[in-house]
Amino acid sequence: MIDQRIAIVGGTGQFGQHLGEALEADNEILISGKTLEDAETVAERKNWGYGASKDIVQDADVVIVSVPISVTVEVINDIGPHVPDDALFCDVTSVKKKPVDAMEGYSSEVIGMHPMYAPSNSISGQKIVLCPVEGKKWTEMEEFWKDNGAEVHITEAEKHDKAMSLVQGLMHFSELVVAETIRKSDMTGADMEEYSSPVYQLITDLTARMLNQKPGLYGSIQAENPENEKVRERFKQSAEDIQELIGDEEAFAGKFDELGEQFDLEGAQGRTDDVIEFLSDEVR
Repeated sequence: MIDQRIAIVGGTGQFGQHLGEALEADNEILISGKTLEDAETVAERKNWGYGASKDIVQDADVVIVSVPISVTVEVINDIGPHVPDDALFCDVTSVKKKPVDAMEGYSSEVIGMHPMYAPSNSISGQKIVLCPVEGKKWTEMEEFWKDNGAEVHITEAEKHDKAMSLVQGLMHFSELVVAETIRKSDMTGADMEEYSSPVYQLITDLTARMLNQKPGLYGSIQAENPENEKVRERFKQSAEDIQELIGDEEAFAGKFDELGEQFDLEGAQGRTDDVIEFLSDEVR
């Protein structure tokens, strides 16, 4: 992507700044923020242009919406009438169907993007899901991600959201349930460390890692993906189904084997063995 005028709505946020830095080498970057003062502060430090959201998009070749999930559609509808019809209209949230549907109403060039990594990481080696909807310019963003070493996956918005209801919705929800169950126990985290195997420590560390992030992000992931409600209901029903098998050795074994068919058991064994060995070496 070269010689493009790129407007990043929400460019003062961590991911907005990350994108601006990755795109600035051959392009003109303009950003907006919660306030004009915020945008000015970041823009002067980065040597970018800045302005109100409705202003910076008007002559843009590419518009990228990088705001919290909960307000993404609202922001799209606010700036949409000011986006050129032939501008490439993009977003970077972890929910895709609602944003791309909204962007379609304002541009003939639309792509939903989901960078599956934190802005503190480099792009190289990261997974990026692209959901192109309209036009042909979206390949410019595909080229940008690939040029920076990303692993790009192209799919439909509906399929993305269904997959994310498991990858994010289910996993985050189950971690929250685990954390709440531990909280309700009569043992502290310090007590548990005395008895923790490397596997238990890894699982609880992953839960703690999530809880070390901003709650608004994880609350929005649960609330904004329409597929998540169905997954949460299946989670609760599955817990009840498994509980009914406890004590019935034959039925439990049958279910255990059935569940194993859904996974790459040998691959998982090898990968987790490597992680456990690494963790064990760390505490020696």
